[in-house]
Amino acid sequence: MYYFIVNPGSRSGNGRHVWKEVEEILETEDVEYRVFFTSSRCHATRLAREITARDERITLAAVGGDGTVSEVLSGIQDFSKVTFAYIPTGSSNDFARSLGLPSDTAAAVQNLLHPSYFRRIDLGKARLGEQALYFAVSCGCGYDAAICHAAFYSSVKKLLNRLRLGKLTYIATGIRQLLLSRPAPLAVTLDGRQTLRLRRAVFAAVMNCRFEGGGVRFCPRALPDDGQLDVCIVEGSRLLIIPLFLLSLVGIHGILPGVHLLRARSVELTSPRRLPLHIDGEPYFLKGKVRLDCAPGVLSIIAGPGKRAARQE
Repeated sequence: MYYFIVNPGSRSGNGRHVWKEVEEILETEDVEYRVFFTSSRCHATRLAREITARDERITLAAVGGDGTVSEVLSGIQDFSKVTFAYIPTGSSNDFARSLGLPSDTAAAVQNLLHPSYFRRIDLGKARLGEQALYFAVSCGCGYDAAICHAAFYSSVKKLLNRLRLGKLTYIATGIRQLLLSRPAPLAVTLDGRQTLRLRRAVFAAVMNCRFEGGGVRFCPRALPDDGQLDVCIVEGSRLLIIPLFLLSLVGIHGILPGVHLLRARSVELTSPRRLPLHIDGEPYFLKGKVRLDCAPGVLSIIAGPGKRAARQE
């Protein structure tokens, strides 16, 4: 049985139109499926929790952006009973980009219905107090999270998404946040042992995949199946942001002073200040401390046709 969780509002309503195209293909191929539409933030998590509470093996597909993926994954009750699939309709689609998943809707549906390869990948797990949330792409605090916060609530983003220019939202927001954001004290603890204490941290990005923010490579060596999280920490002046972003497009920003590229199985971010935090682009706040752990090989996913991976057993 195929289950679909659809965010109809993704990319300013494009998710609804994408689903109609998906539905036509499913009906043509006489596929048995059920579809659920989200109506509010975190609704996808509640839907995934209800769907995966059943005692059956299923294919669960998310139709939305990276934030929808995170919400669906955070609701899965038993990963061993779920094969995950993804049809991207977001502004960034960094999860699809990182895994080589089709961006074309018809190709994505055919890949889902007639998979050639399966892949087992890691997920990140963020613990915010009593709350535990999975992320497929990245989690970060500081400047990059401030961009996610501002873009999430931006009315301009809706217009640009309709024009298929959603990336411009992040560029414009990034310039504005460059003027507004301030470096903050931050302690970064790796695997419970090594701690970096930064007086002027610009941001910290903890990544499971190589891309975030629409193709930026803050952690160019990050792989979703290596059992580790990659970390990019930037400290110093805000002016470092400009060359940082330019160089990170090709993954060579590590040559800049104040840029730390690290790896660990677990990461703790601690700050005395209330900092913006994002989990796969969804806005939260760092209030004291957040712990991030790698959950190795927890997710079985239908891989992209161009990404050769081991067949699922």
